[in-house]
Amino acid sequence: MASLQVGFGSADITPRIGVPLGGYLGRPQFGALGVHDPLYAKGMALVGEDGPILLFALDLLGLSPERSAWLAETVAGRCDPAPDRVVIACTHTHSGPNTLPLRGIPDVDEEYFDYLAQQMTIAGRQALVSVRPATMLVGMGRSDVGVNRRNPAVQGIVLRENPTGMYDDTLLTLRFLDAASERTLGIVTSYGAHLTAMGSGNMLISAEWAGLAMSALEGELGCPCLFLNGAFGNVSPRGADQTWAGTEAIARTFVADCRGALEAAAVEPALPLRLMRDPVDLPLAPLAPEEEIHRLMVQAREVLTASAVDDTSRRVAAVHRSYADAVEKRRVSCRMDESRPGEIVGLRIGDVALVGMPGEVFAEYGPRLREGSPFRYTVVLGNVGSELGYLPTAEAFAEGGYEPTSYIFFCEQGYSPAIEDVLLTGSRRLLADLAAD
Repeated sequence: MASLQVGFGSADITPRIGVPLGGYLGRPQFGALGVHDPLYAKGMALVGEDGPILLFALDLLGLSPERSAWLAETVAGRCDPAPDRVVIACTHTHSGPNTLPLRGIPDVDEEYFDYLAQQMTIAGRQALVSVRPATMLVGMGRSDVGVNRRNPAVQGIVLRENPTGMYDDTLLTLRFLDAASERTLGIVTSYGAHLTAMGSGNMLISAEWAGLAMSALEGELGCPCLFLNGAFGNVSPRGADQTWAGTEAIARTFVADCRGALEAAAVEPALPLRLMRDPVDLPLAPLAPEEEIHRLMVQAREVLTASAVDDTSRRVAAVHRSYADAVEKRRVSCRMDESRPGEIVGLRIGDVALVGMPGEVFAEYGPRLREGSPFRYTVVLGNVGSELGYLPTAEAFAEGGYEPTSYIFFCEQGYSPAIEDVLLTGSRRLLADLAAD
């Protein structure tokens, strides 16, 4: 009888000191001053009757669709799978290099992506040559490491812990054992929360609380451990105080939660193994009205010409001016897009379904997809394939706040509230196809 074969690999992807850090516009400066802990490209090879799949977890903020496609093609050309059998997920650490084109933040050097492809190739080859027939144990636990970060205030939604707000406490752990020796080959964990425990004041490269937790787990278990971020768009790490002591405490809590889920894990069938991709058109809102753009330009000009203005306010004003200029150019050229291309990725491992979305998907998507899913275990992953910004719910668009309006950092048009229906419909269709196949 056919069995799943699994292998793991890892390679260091830590950039040089001085690389521009991503994730925050309000840093004291952008160049990294040192390395607190290394970043990794961790690869997992899964081999079934349809051939190998390479799944990567990168300790990075995210990737543009173009960068992600290039990396998949490059790594596939140097390893075994076809490019569409290479799945890339980013943990979304805010203490790594700026690998996304964002207004106001310097881009990482082009050479870094060549280095990234090289190291991913090393991790991928390690995973492929180490494949063994494997037994899969699934543990579905819970964790309170995350907390909703959209807090209603008099002035509207603010980014602050909201103890009564929704977050998905689902913690999935997959333990793969060598079918012959029962030695643990590797662990995969998935949970949804931002990797922002250190805040904008941190100038050291780090894989953040999730990376520290995986490192600790590897030390305990003596095997590779991968972290796949879940539906994290509106979730922050609970109790983050922007200190290393506090961040390490969050990591220890997560390790304990993972340990509990692993101890309760049960053997589950690991076949069939299937990978499917579903292209989707993500609906966009119209360009902002002329009056709004004019007001933004005036406000930005006032800040940029003032003498006593702090660096962060000046950077924000420059971003607003750049965005407003780009919108006006679009308007003059009569170019307005109705949608942005995206892709949902579905990976089935027996009765486990991982649904990867191309951005910072909100926590509500997890339970909404689990309801009615044909699989025993269904988990939503964020930042799979590419980072196309926040993917909020329709309710969040109505409430307003940072996430629905943050598109100004990288494009001219934000998403329409209809994006929730598009993503849920596409994901349910994908789950049905995976189950039927």
